[in-house]
Amino acid sequence: MLIGFSVSNYKSFNESQSISFLASKITRHKMHISNIANRRILKSGMIFGANAGGKSNLVKAIFFSRKIILNGVSNVNLSKRHFRLAKDKYIEPGVFEYRIMIDNQEFSYGIAVSYANREIVGEWLSEIKSNEEEIYLFNRGIDKDGLSYAESDILFETKEDRVKLNFYLDGFGENISDAYRKKTILNDIALRTTDKEGLFAKIRKVYEWFEDMIILFPNSKYSGLNDAAAEEEKRILFSNLMSFFDTGIESVETQKEEMDFDKVLENIPLEDAEKIEADISNETSNHPIMFKINKQVFILRKDENGNIVYNKLLLNHGNPDDLFEYIDESDGTKRLFDLIPLFYEKKRSKIIVIDEIDRSLHTNLTRRFLELFYELTENYDYQIIATTHDSNLLDLDLLRQDEIWFVERQEDHSSKIFSLNKFKERYDKKIDREYLLGRYGAVPVFYED
Repeated sequence: MLIGFSVSNYKSFNESQSISFLASKITRHKMHISNIANRRILKSGMIFGANAGGKSNLVKAIFFSRKIILNGVSNVNLSKRHFRLAKDKYIEPGVFEYRIMIDNQEFSYGIAVSYANREIVGEWLSEIKSNEEEIYLFNRGIDKDGLSYAESDILFETKEDRVKLNFYLDGFGENISDAYRKKTILNDIALRTTDKEGLFAKIRKVYEWFEDMIILFPNSKYSGLNDAAAEEEKRILFSNLMSFFDTGIESVETQKEEMDFDKVLENIPLEDAEKIEADISNETSNHPIMFKINKQVFILRKDENGNIVYNKLLLNHGNPDDLFEYIDESDGTKRLFDLIPLFYEKKRSKIIVIDEIDRSLHTNLTRRFLELFYELTENYDYQIIATTHDSNLLDLDLLRQDEIWFVERQEDHSSKIFSLNKFKERYDKKIDREYLLGRYGAVPVFYED
């Protein structure tokens, strides 16, 4: 689970800004908390603020840093990602740090990225002990003479582990190559180790934690939808939830007759068609997938001859003789297609980050989505972190005070993050009205001449 995240010198974030998911002493909504290793960690965080305040930039900071952590700086666009409204920020690093809990063990992991040199100039992974002692599994940086170093505080249990870690870290030391300057130690070790326990298994688990994170932007399509195509049980659950949310859809069906997929690609430019076909061919190797092309959703699989065939996704609105297509549905229903698969992820732990959770959704539907999230994940260490404009969600019957965060643009146009909890509001306070009146900030300010 995510305990906290901080960011500095990225887009609208200048000085370091942090968000925490450690629960305060508030006693309401106990099902919103996971108790792990003497830590009370919140299962949700809702982020409010005016347009251009920086809400989306917080989600983008997580997305951006995760991509570097997993794939290195060569696979991201570093141009104009620094805080551009202050002098010389381009030559300062962007810093991203995560405090996370995995298997009852707390870790701190972070990276510092040079925008000017397109390289990683700092990286650290440490274990946080119950007494807050911090032990670095590895720590990487550049010294005052401009030389790279990589070291560890670990007291090794075996000589083999010591030799192996020193070998890994040596590649990030004084003689570091250009390729290693652009990748993370976390990626390098995680993809090379096969250990099931011990030091290297821990490092691998931290890497997998970032792999498992789900990040959804307004135009994202969550691939968990594929499970509804591959498994009948999940298709039924998907259908039931679409009905539960009053979309008018009674069931999700598929076209009975399988068709040659080449016909779908006939009206698409050749280069685009070849890329789509290659992507689909790779993804359909083991099970059917759902794929959106030209605003239609197709269920694809390979037949016994290795050819891609498809059924079109169809939706039963009460007349099984006249089924609807995906393109016929409202924007709100299409948004639910992205969100509902989150409910049938059944891993023990999962973090879900959503930008504009309320996009195209009625306020009552967004509220019910959150209520259902708490109900269905009661026995799982799930977290949902989302930005929203919907002030109707500012309700202490729905959320705890410490689950509500604001992002506000400052006079220098930088973004500041702060919690409702600092205002010490009573549980019966009508905070939506107070928010719109400007009590907490993070609302648009209009000036008149």
